[in-house]
Amino acid sequence: MLIAQISDCHIVDRGELFADKVDSAASLRAALAAVEALDPRPECVVLSGDLVNDGTAQQYDHLMEILAEFTVPILPLPGNHDDRQELRSRFPAILPAGGPDDEIDHVHDIGDLRIVALDTSIPGRHDGCLTERQLAWLDTQLAAAPDRPTIVAQHHPPVSSGIAWMERLSGFPDGGREADVLRQHPQVEAVLSGHVHRSLQQKYAGTISITCPSTASQLVLALGGGPVEYTSQPTGFLLHHWRPQHGLVSHFVPVGDFDAWSPMWAS
Repeated sequence: MLIAQISDCHIVDRGELFADKVDSAASLRAALAAVEALDPRPECVVLSGDLVNDGTAQQYDHLMEILAEFTVPILPLPGNHDDRQELRSRFPAILPAGGPDDEIDHVHDIGDLRIVALDTSIPGRHDGCLTERQLAWLDTQLAAAPDRPTIVAQHHPPVSSGIAWMERLSGFPDGGREADVLRQHPQVEAVLSGHVHRSLQQKYAGTISITCPSTASQLVLALGGGPVEYTSQPTGFLLHHWRPQHGLVSHFVPVGDFDAWSPMWAS
């Protein structure tokens, strides 16, 4: 079975550009069209946060207008640019009810897999966290289905990206506490996240942390402490392929016109 992951869409008001440069609505439409064209089609798409740029009702209206054209089921979770109440109001059949101070944590069984979605956002801030209550909830959900292969999805990566300015301004200090929980549950195949606007992978807590690129724009790989800048590198999404005999295999799928141009082997 296939699970697609799209992240950091940063939808702005109609007619505006993200970072005064990028038509993030067109970029998201292109990514969704690429997912729709996959054969076989994914069972669902995990939207791993920062779905809009400023958390306004108008931006969520714009987002839902785009998603209305899409037919694959969607599992959304909030990022630091999202508004919990606006997000809840758009997905009432999927997301749990609650107030603005209540995290949006939810769990779904899809085919052979369980997806546990964690809300790492802190209203009004760019960094992330998990509360003791959330860690206990995560432990309970994982203990409830020890034999079901499980993906944990959240916006903030639980590992260090090496991009110093991002970790200083919008990091996630609770990766160690989360790891303590995950090590007790070997059925966790991967922890999926976004936030970094780059694709990266790292061994983590007996499993692997996999971070999805943005459909809006990527960040410069400033490992040497360089400037905070976006780049015109290709956008994309991740495709997670689960097979019982092989486990989870994750592919980066760039978005754009990339034609197959030659057979690898002569027929």
